Amino acid sequence: MNFEYQIAEQDFIDAQALAIKNSPVRLVRWTRFVLPLFGAGLLAFLIRVVVQQGFSWRIVPASIFPLVFLATPLLSRRNQRQVYAKTTSLHGTLSLVADEDGLQFQGPTFSSRILWAHFYKFLEDERSFLLYQSPHVFNIVPKRGLSTEQIDVLRTFLRRNVSPKS
Repeated sequence: MNFEYQIAEQDFIDAQALAIKNSPVRLVRWTRFVLPLFGAGLLAFLIRVVVQQGFSWRIVPASIFPLVFLATPLLSRRNQRQVYAKTTSLHGTLSLVADEDGLQFQGPTFSSRILWAHFYKFLEDERSFLLYQSPHVFNIVPKRGLSTEQIDVLRTFLRRNVSPKS
């Protein structure tokens, strides 16, 4: 079956969030909530010290760490926007052909055929499919431009040929 879609910047960011949420590396998952919470705790501690002991210039260098921890999600999102802007192969109309042998991805600047055996897992949420070729390499297929029937057909192909999220 043939699918045509476009990957918008928000689709890319949503797919990255899904990948981070399901990453096997704990530190990657922690960038979403744990590091900002830790930064907020450190900042609250520094504010408490300033309130109790008064302002000291020694606090200024110490405040850098909590601010970096708090800004981690924002810096990550900024980086994702830059990656999307620079990856021109994600721009424009893309097509995906799914058959019993594998998937063929095609865009204005590329064409690739990938056999089912090269996909090791897939993830799905309400916005997109992520088709993993390795733990760090995945293809994004946003659901936004697909019909309900196309989503069901693609899901069926993936469930039949790729092991689901492990």
